[in-house]
Parts: sequence; structure tokens; C-alpha cells
Amino acid sequence: MFIHRTKRTLLAAAAVLGLSFCTMAETSPVQAIDIGTIGTIAQAGAYYAQLNQQLNYLDNEGRDDYMKQIKAKYGVNTDYQANAMTERVMTRLSNAIAKTDPSILKKPYNYFVNNDTSFNAFCTIGHNMSVNIGLFEPLNYNENEVAFVLAHEMGHGQKNHAINGVKKRMPLDLLAAIYGSGGGAAQLGAAILDQIGSAKLVTKPMEKEADALGFQYAVAAGYNVGGGAALWQRFLDKEKDVQTSGIMELFNDHPTTVSRRDTYSADITKWSNNVVAVNKDTGMITIRKKDFYQPQDIPNMSGKERAYLIAGNLSAVYHNNGKPSVSDVHVDGNNILCVGQQQIMDLSPVRNPEEVTSTLKKLL
Repeated sequence: MFIHRTKRTLLAAAAVLGLSFCTMAETSPVQAIDIGTIGTIAQAGAYYAQLNQQLNYLDNEGRDDYMKQIKAKYGVNTDYQANAMTERVMTRLSNAIAKTDPSILKKPYNYFVNNDTSFNAFCTIGHNMSVNIGLFEPLNYNENEVAFVLAHEMGHGQKNHAINGVKKRMPLDLLAAIYGSGGGAAQLGAAILDQIGSAKLVTKPMEKEADALGFQYAVAAGYNVGGGAALWQRFLDKEKDVQTSGIMELFNDHPTTVSRRDTYSADITKWSNNVVAVNKDTGMITIRKKDFYQPQDIPNMSGKERAYLIAGNLSAVYHNNGKPSVSDVHVDGNNILCVGQQQIMDLSPVRNPEEVTSTLKKLL
């Protein structure tokens, strides 16, 4: 989950938000019960029964109404570029997921771009996704990197992480306060709504699972294999700005930026059948452990970030035991170095494009 938001108490939200939801019953206690706070074990079970049925409602027949309330809370942004990219990415990802998980066809994702300028996107109950307008500029509207963010969130959606997180983290004392004061489904719905987008609902194992699924989904949709590593390298490059401007907040129980980048970098190598790799310290791209190219910084992108994207393209060449030949290497009319039909890199910012092309031919 990608997070930066102001924390408010669930109880305050329950008091001020009047949302219309259904009532419920099935029991699944998940927390230690403080009888002094809750009253009795039977009462605690009743509270969880209400919670479970409410979650089931929001995840199914109530999901479209829930989406309307999410939009009302966060606001709908009309930026054309951000909305067009979100539409394009979500369509490609959904089509890719449907090939292996047809359940998505029965419950397609609702999504929109909201007005929040912090760096965040979240997928909540009912396959409802919201993407902050603040996600796009930090990524320089790079679609390959945006795709990995949204694919990650769809990983949460496909595994019902939002529901599981609410069940595990919804405080018993809050449930008791809601029902003890005569509150019902509306107040509980408000409390659930206030928790969406919260890092506390997502555990480290959930994040790792969503990262792994995000890689599968993004690559299956045809996005650059190196997009995930490039995304996290971008934040490492901006680490000082991240800490001071609040672009993103990573919690202690979440994977670190470095570990995420390195995991995605390892995915590039695996995808290439262990042919292509990137040196995380220098940004040097290697082919069969021999140096190929070390990209330089360009405006709006570091050399290391470029390296992961270039390596991702190279990885696609060697996937499924690909065996390219020297004759496959060429430069197209847009000054793009290619291997067969696979574009590798733009030669425009390269100081000596002939040398890079020659080196690639030698290493193939």
C-alpha cells in the first residue's frame, strides 16, 4: 500500500459521518477480548457478527454505493492525463488478470482519481480503487511505474486484504462504543470508511504478496519488467525530499524501499533466465555478468532508474530462453535501439550510441 494521509480517530468519524449501510450476523472473533470494556464474550461475538455482515455487504451488493461515498470523501479529480492513464492501465491490468483469475469478471474494479495531492493509491473493500492525483507527478507520469503501483493495489484487491485488515485491526473498544451507545450499521460503516487507505490495515506479508502479484499482473499486461525496481529506485533517489516533503510515509511493519527495489531487481534477472542484471550500487547493466551499459542521469530521471527500465526491456528478450542474434540488433527511425521487435532504449541521451550498439552486438 502506498500511504501518506492525516490520521483521525475512528470514533470521531463515526460521530460525524452518517452513512447508510445494511445490518448483519456471523461471528469471527479475531482479537483478545477485554471483558471490562466489552461486557461479555457473547456481546463481543455479536459485535463481530455485525462487522462481518457489514463487510460482506460492502464487498458485494453495496460496493457501488460504497464507491459513491468514497468519492464524496476524497473528491473526484478531472485531470485528463491522469484519468486517461488510469483508465488505460486499469483496462490492461484487468484484462491480464482475467486470463488466470476470471473472478475479476464477476466483480470488475471501480476506480477514480481523487483530489489528494499526497503520494498514495489504495484498493479497498468491493474492488473499489482510488488513485491520488499526487501519485502522478512524483513518477513523472511514467506509465510503466504507475502500472506497478496500481497492479500492487489490485494484488491487495484480489486477495481481499482490505477486509482481512479491518477484521484484524478494528478495535473491540470501538465496536463496543458504537453499539453500546445505540449506534448501528451507519456508524460502523463510517468507521470502516475512515480506515481505508490506512497502513495499519496492511501487514508486511500482505505487502509482499501484493508486490509479487503486482509484478505478475503488470508484466502480463505488457508493461516493462523493470518498472517496479525503477519505481522504488526513484524514491531512493529522492529520499531526502521524501523525508522532508512527505511525499510518502513507510511504516515500520512494511517492507523497506531498498528491499522492494532489490526484490524487483531480482525479478528482472529471473525473468531473463539469469542473463540480465543491474548493479544496485553503480547502475551498470550486465549481460551474462559482462558490462553492457551504465546509464547517466538525465532530466527527471537518474541513471539508476533508467538502468532498471533498460534492463527490463533486455530481460524480455531473454525470457523463455530467447536466443537473439547480432542481426536482430538495429536502430529504428525514432533512434531507439531494438533487438528484433523489442525496444531496448532511447539512444538520444547516449554520449556514444554507436559504441552502445556495438557492445550489445558483442554480448549477444
